[in-house]
Amino acid sequence: MVAVPKGTFKIGSTEFNEDEQPVKDISINAFAVSRFEITVAEYKQFIDEMNFKESSPCLTMGEDGSWFFNQEAAWNNVGFEQDDNHPVVCVSWTGAKAYIKWLNTKLKDGAPKFRLLTESEWEYAAKAGSHTTFWWGSNEQDFCKYTNGADAAAYAIYPQWKLAGECNDGFVYTAPVGHFNKPNAFGLQDMIGNVWEWVEDCYVDNFKALANNGEAQTSEPCEKRVFRGGAWGDYGSFYLRSTYRGAWAGDGAFANIGFRIAQDRP
Repeated sequence: MVAVPKGTFKIGSTEFNEDEQPVKDISINAFAVSRFEITVAEYKQFIDEMNFKESSPCLTMGEDGSWFFNQEAAWNNVGFEQDDNHPVVCVSWTGAKAYIKWLNTKLKDGAPKFRLLTESEWEYAAKAGSHTTFWWGSNEQDFCKYTNGADAAAYAIYPQWKLAGECNDGFVYTAPVGHFNKPNAFGLQDMIGNVWEWVEDCYVDNFKALANNGEAQTSEPCEKRVFRGGAWGDYGSFYLRSTYRGAWAGDGAFANIGFRIAQDRP
């Protein structure tokens, strides 16, 4: 876990999608975040003990580069090769919450509970004080130095991915966590790219009602949950922006969505 200091930042953007507006000042309390996304090895411990089963099939990549629901897919059968150090995928928001509930049973009495980040905390942690389109700067084609996105290697296999970048990050699918060894100013790695990350919030298509204290939006009924950060797949660098928001059904699993965890800190 990496300590993230308290601070104030502006969430959202006026330059891109309407669901990233209005830009708001948000105050964030100190908290801690896992340095990387939860890995295959870490998730396996939970599965071995709890035998958790997803309720919905995972959306996976077909040989033609299109997405389809694979009834056979699961966290350990995602349609491409992974090892223990890769970020776990094909995990729904519900599955992430079940993992966290199990992990909290391992804590000593009185220890801060693990949880998902709120969307505000996630953007604050991803930006790490930056004010540029991408946390590393403004040049979208620099992403291969910092993260795993849709690149030339992916385009060579899937030429229909027209948004792929011209650089080569060395991976078509997921990369091992920390492979690029490019921590942001808070010391966090892979916040952008590799896999999307579930956060606590229910998806609302604007920030009008977003609390200015960093709390999650939790309107009910909640049809979709927010995920953040961009990923491998048929997405261009536009999706690697610090402010980009995605949403998916909470019980839905996807071969490029994972998660990381947080803890409150005094």
